[in-house]
Amino acid sequence: MGAGHDGAARELALRLRAGGHDAEVRDFLDSGPLRVGAALRRGYEFELKHVPSAYDVTYRLWYRLPWLCPVVTWLVTALTRRRVQRWVRRAGADVVVSTYPLATLCLGRMRATGRLRVPAVNFITDFGVHPLWVHRGVDVNLAVHDAPAAAAARRGGRPSIACGPAVSPAFEREALPDREAARAGLGLGSGERAVLVVAGSWGVGGVEAAWRALSRGGRFTPVVVCGRDERLRRHVSALASSAPGNSVVLGWTDAMPALMAACDALVENAGGLTSLEAMRAGLPVVSFQPIAGHGKENTLAMAAAGISRLAADAAGLLEALEELTASGPARTEQVEAARGLFRGDPAGLVLDAASAPALQPGARRRRAVSVATRVAAALTGLAGLGWLGLTSGVAMAAEAGAGVAHPAAGASSVVYVGVRLDVAELASPAVAATLRDLNLTAIVDRETALADPSAVRGLAAAGVDVASGGQGDWIGAESPTAPWDRAQSDARAAREIEQLTGAETDVVVPGRRVNMWDLIAFRHAHSSVVVPDHVIDAGPAAAAQDPLHLKPRDIYLINGLGSTAADLDGVLGRLRAGLHEAHLAALPLVDLT
Repeated sequence: MGAGHDGAARELALRLRAGGHDAEVRDFLDSGPLRVGAALRRGYEFELKHVPSAYDVTYRLWYRLPWLCPVVTWLVTALTRRRVQRWVRRAGADVVVSTYPLATLCLGRMRATGRLRVPAVNFITDFGVHPLWVHRGVDVNLAVHDAPAAAAARRGGRPSIACGPAVSPAFEREALPDREAARAGLGLGSGERAVLVVAGSWGVGGVEAAWRALSRGGRFTPVVVCGRDERLRRHVSALASSAPGNSVVLGWTDAMPALMAACDALVENAGGLTSLEAMRAGLPVVSFQPIAGHGKENTLAMAAAGISRLAADAAGLLEALEELTASGPARTEQVEAARGLFRGDPAGLVLDAASAPALQPGARRRRAVSVATRVAAALTGLAGLGWLGLTSGVAMAAEAGAGVAHPAAGASSVVYVGVRLDVAELASPAVAATLRDLNLTAIVDRETALADPSAVRGLAAAGVDVASGGQGDWIGAESPTAPWDRAQSDARAAREIEQLTGAETDVVVPGRRVNMWDLIAFRHAHSSVVVPDHVIDAGPAAAAQDPLHLKPRDIYLINGLGSTAADLDGVLGRLRAGLHEAHLAALPLVDLT
């Protein structure tokens, strides 16, 4: 996942080959059937970028429910062990090393059950040791620091050694490119304090927030590396082009040694491989807005070890950089503490493990009843987790903006507003006039459109954007119970509203939480799904309050169901006043992308 685990594996293999040994690197995610590894990688990237809160919950689940770890270990091993065994056999391996947690689970279980006869080494590349990072079956754990080594020993009960990171010697201070030449290549002046901002190969996390903090005030020059995310690179480049001061914005690059030679500090958000490379290069590291899950755990552990700083906010980031980019005891102390990580050679310890005695065959068969019980428990648990993911999990993702329509890029002085109408409000000339004047979307469900299709046609003819509100109220036993049936009915409703009224309805605003079945059905129907950031009910109390407080780029739904046309008109008046007060313009939902 990402470049950190891969980088450690490649460097380890290079060192072993340099010593005259054969070393072969395999991607563990290729070991499963039906490209399940590729799906897992895409899902992980999706969560990190779009639903970090869901990833954080998943990451911490294993701490709260440790009894699930053996279930996952069993499942992972069942899916992957045959191909892993084939790799080991064809390579003629004397030792197998994991730099990735799921691979560790597979190797540990295979070793414990006698399916793997050669030693297994677990190289923990993180500072935080997640429960899935260790297994009692491995022969030895290698770690980048004393703290994760101690945690691995406690959790797994196996020998654990703090050997330091596996980082390319290209990042040794003596091996770095010439600083002045590197700075000239980036267009940096001699007096500029350059700060390198990284977010891994996927460009996840608060890259824009870090750029804004650094560029504000002109004290520092941000050098931003956006990884393989071209959309992020274009976005930050556009921001930098219209801002005062110098900024350097890059995409994927293999010139990291030169960038570190040119810069005075590193800002990162995950405690990954790049932070370790910076420490070897003598560059002080500051963590800012760490990503969910392992990012938070790693950066907190690194700061506790004194090898990095963890900035709580933008002010803390600038304060830390003010100290660390200038010569002085603060910079020297942190840089030297970080260089103390590189105390040993993990490749040598791998070779030591290869000489361990061969494992005697273990008990490879268990009683049929026990195996059946484990299989049933695993399948039941996974089915439950899968169902939660498809329903509540996707609902959370959609509410966070994943898989649904978004504000257009650069739309910084607008809000998007839809108004859900009932039959009486649909027929109100005052409501229709306000919708037209303010450029709002009328949201009409199928049942409402059936009751008065001519009113919907009138709105569309007057230039009002019309969106589908889905099926509307079901009557008694007609209500479908299966979520996929509800999704298909709401998707069909948009086409039926078009046929009834002649109004184009490419946008759907369901009157309930969105799940995976909805996203599939609406995508198949070529409809855009909108999940509002704010819902305002148009009751009598709401109509009598102050102007609405509006936030730029947010999506608002004014719900007129259950209220009168006069109440709705009052809330629309509050909306008009709020737009004027905040100097914002309203756009219809069809303008979302």
